[in-house]
Amino acid sequence: MIGSGNSEQPSEISEFYSETRQLGGGQMSSVATAQSLTRDLGDILAPGEKWKRQISAVHRGLTSDKFEHSIKGLTWSRVKTWFYGEARRVNYEEVVALRELHAIEEARRARLKLAATANILAAHLAAAGAPLDGHQMRALGRLAGALDLSGSGDAR
Repeated sequence: MIGSGNSEQPSEISEFYSETRQLGGGQMSSVATAQSLTRDLGDILAPGEKWKRQISAVHRGLTSDKFEHSIKGLTWSRVKTWFYGEARRVNYEEVVALRELHAIEEARRARLKLAATANILAAHLAAAGAPLDGHQMRALGRLAGALDLSGSGDAR
């Protein structure tokens, strides 16, 4: 019977599933998605740190007033349940916030790598005595200087 609420299998549009696909083509539950994103974010925001600091970093990111998808009232313990995959369910808004924060942090990481690469390139060119014209120097300066290596530049 189509549309029956008595099915033991959650529908593809229920809160128990997100649109994320696993490698095998099956769908990941929103809990698995939240766990994966939370752990990835922990590694990005607090690399090499123990789990408590990683969870704290993710919690801080998700509750920051500067974050557009900030989750008001989110507790540290809730983030811990995602980190360990112990949550009973994960709301759509929570998955969206995790994905957005992950995307922002990945972009920040990419900008840092680009700035570091541009600085290395500039150093190699200078050491080789390669003459750069004014346009090339400005372009390289924009790449290297648009975001300082601390990640605190305004090139967001």
